[in-house]
Amino acid sequence: MKFAMRSFSRYLALSACAVALLTSHGSYGQTEQLVVFNITATDLPGALNQLAQQSDRQIVFGSDVPTKSGTMPLHGTYRVQDALDMLLRGSGVTYKVGQDNTIVVSTADTSAGSKQSSPDGVRAAHPTQTAAAELAAASREGTEPGLEQIIVSAQKREEPLERVPMSITVLNPETIAKSGIVNLMDIGRIATGAQMNFAGGIPGIAVRGISTLISGYNVESNVAIYIDGFYDPNPITMASDMANLDNVEVLKGPQGTLYGRNATGGAFLINTLGPSKTFTGNFDSSYGRFNDTVVNGYVAGPISDRIRFSVSSHYRHDDGWIKKIDPTTIGSYVGGAAPIKEASVRAKLEADVTDDLTATLSLNYGYTKDTPPGLLSVFAHVSPAEPAPPSRPTVFGTAAYNYKNYAFGMEDEATLKLVYNTSIGTLTSHSGYAHHINDSYFDFDGSYADLIYNHFKYDEDTIQQSLDYAITAIDKLDLVAGGLYYHDLFKTAPGVGSIQYGPKLALVSTSQFRQPTEAWALYLDGTYHLTDRLSLTAGGRFSHDYKSAAFQTVSAKGVVTFGPAPNSHAWTKFTPRATARYELAPQTDVYVSWTQGFRSGAYNASPPAGLPLTPVNPETITAYEVGFKTTRSIVRFQTAAFYYDYKDLQVSVTVPNPTCLPGTTCGIVTILQNAPGAHIYGWENEITVTPVERMTLRAGLALLHARYLSFTNATGTGVNATNTLNVSNQVQNWTGKQLARAPDVSGNAGVDYEVPMSYGSLLLTANVNFTSGYAISNPSLYGPLAPAGLQGAQRFRQESYALLSAQVTWTDPSNHYAVTIYGNNLTNKNYRLTYNGGAFGDYSVKAEPITYGAKVGVKF
Repeated sequence: MKFAMRSFSRYLALSACAVALLTSHGSYGQTEQLVVFNITATDLPGALNQLAQQSDRQIVFGSDVPTKSGTMPLHGTYRVQDALDMLLRGSGVTYKVGQDNTIVVSTADTSAGSKQSSPDGVRAAHPTQTAAAELAAASREGTEPGLEQIIVSAQKREEPLERVPMSITVLNPETIAKSGIVNLMDIGRIATGAQMNFAGGIPGIAVRGISTLISGYNVESNVAIYIDGFYDPNPITMASDMANLDNVEVLKGPQGTLYGRNATGGAFLINTLGPSKTFTGNFDSSYGRFNDTVVNGYVAGPISDRIRFSVSSHYRHDDGWIKKIDPTTIGSYVGGAAPIKEASVRAKLEADVTDDLTATLSLNYGYTKDTPPGLLSVFAHVSPAEPAPPSRPTVFGTAAYNYKNYAFGMEDEATLKLVYNTSIGTLTSHSGYAHHINDSYFDFDGSYADLIYNHFKYDEDTIQQSLDYAITAIDKLDLVAGGLYYHDLFKTAPGVGSIQYGPKLALVSTSQFRQPTEAWALYLDGTYHLTDRLSLTAGGRFSHDYKSAAFQTVSAKGVVTFGPAPNSHAWTKFTPRATARYELAPQTDVYVSWTQGFRSGAYNASPPAGLPLTPVNPETITAYEVGFKTTRSIVRFQTAAFYYDYKDLQVSVTVPNPTCLPGTTCGIVTILQNAPGAHIYGWENEITVTPVERMTLRAGLALLHARYLSFTNATGTGVNATNTLNVSNQVQNWTGKQLARAPDVSGNAGVDYEVPMSYGSLLLTANVNFTSGYAISNPSLYGPLAPAGLQGAQRFRQESYALLSAQVTWTDPSNHYAVTIYGNNLTNKNYRLTYNGGAFGDYSVKAEPITYGAKVGVKF
């Protein structure tokens, strides 16, 4: 503990040095007052008029400002500059502030390479077209490279990134495209402090070392996923491609107050493209190595003055990079072993029901059929039950199976979002229903021996209703109050369930599982602007969770061989937060925060035979963080140091069989239980620089120390030195060992440079991400039966590696057409997608090797 606090103090000292360096060359200048804004949804000139009147600032704009561009309502306490940036976001309009504080608004001159700046203000006037042209020309003179302001909704209201007292990584479509990532599981390559991989066919997410060791379709992640404001409990969602996105906000640290259950590590706020008041759209298609074919489309526009729509679609097919071995000849192959197929459609209809009420109806369908993570072919510590080659693969990146082997996920969803502007603030309602199907097939021996084969099929129905009221009518106070109702029914599909087969698909047993969840919560969170520079935030959420579970196993003859009594349990939790933020200079803030979060209790979907159904209690976390953020002309920088007290981790443990009678020889069983806890601390940094016009540099660095506290009865997979075979369900001591998905060092760096040409422009982009070694999903040790010197070492680790990607994009002068040549993993680095061990041996799936291809796109 003393060592942890000393290291944490060093991180704070380094952060303080960064603050001093970045603020030493800029003075605060004239303090700009905070203004309470209540701007209704209207066209852009109307919004500028309201902004001018409410802020008592002069804004000058001409007829070149588009009247068809609509704005969202803006309610809250902001500086004028921040409010103007939010109104102009995405409109193609820029502005400058004159020496007399007059704001000049004009359309951006894309041919001159101008960008939206981030100065001040407002007062509406309508000069002649000649005057407007002169003012627009004046605003473009001396244009310097600069960074657009980033607006986030992390605190249930739109506000500039710098004013939010938490660590956030924001990914927009441009950043995602330039980084060469296509799947949500790749976010960790550009979101500092995040790690993604798989445990079997289940995606595993970690933020700052907070992750899970128990995986299953019924197990909710401890990093909450929200899509367009709706919570998504299905872990397969993260295996989807990043298509037709507006942005992704990665919130780091517990979000128990604003986002509630299952946000101990943080939250991913994924926002998709929606309706538009002007006709717009984009289409792109790409083709790459392994016949990777992707087609995306998005179109949106008005149906009438009050109704608008959007439709987006995505399709992908990839033959995959894993080869299926020939069962008759060593070194020969019979095709691809792991194809990928995915498709989705998302339709939205938005209507201004009244001047103050907007409704958005969304219908969504999608499926993913992903094979690579579910391949279980073994390559080390191979059991004698496994056949000899060529019936078993021996080369990393190859696989074998007798029957179909894949994980399939499908979702149907309908949602309704209502936004009602009242005299005191904005009331937002989210109502949603979703139906998920998870249908997976696994060849557990990963060979042609035909030993064990499993089929899992689960249905999940989710209903949710939330209300958020952002109140702005109280002087100097931004208040958000809300509530949530959530009902989820997870169950094995009728007639299928969890089926185990023997050789030649001989039925062995069928298991049925049913888990209803009902939860509700109430929360209140307020930010009080004590002065123009100092803001204090306090809030809390009361949550109630109820879960029940029922399980039974039926033999091939229809006999119930195991059927523990159904069980239910309820938990209540209060998760508060408190923060303080101080503005050192415009768009330069320092903050401290204290936050708590929890992960819901859970049941084991496959309990050990003979034992009752009992749940594990919720995980809890208390986090302390200090951070600094600034956007100053050409530099955006944020740094944060944090310390977590992480308790009651949900894990598998080995214990003596509690059903054994006294005086008899007892075996051990594996059950779900709460581990004592872990301490986590670290330091994160992200920086973006535009040193010259048309060039952007990005970098991120995370230092992390995530270790278990006393944990002497962990369940691990060890090695027997006598026969070199795996020892499953071994009692191990994980005290002081590294948590899974928690590398000590990780980061990323990127550069893009635009080269003007006589016909269009070229955008050159390169990115690298790197990580030190870490346990992928299983922190097991070699164990007490292993050779001397290995007993205390973790087994299933990914060694340090770096990935390099690059692309070249040509865009025509109209900015409507683009052609891209791309390459990912250009050094062809071998690294692991999964790594684990079992009774048949150690299995691991190779991650994607070097890929390359071309992409064409059009937008209008």
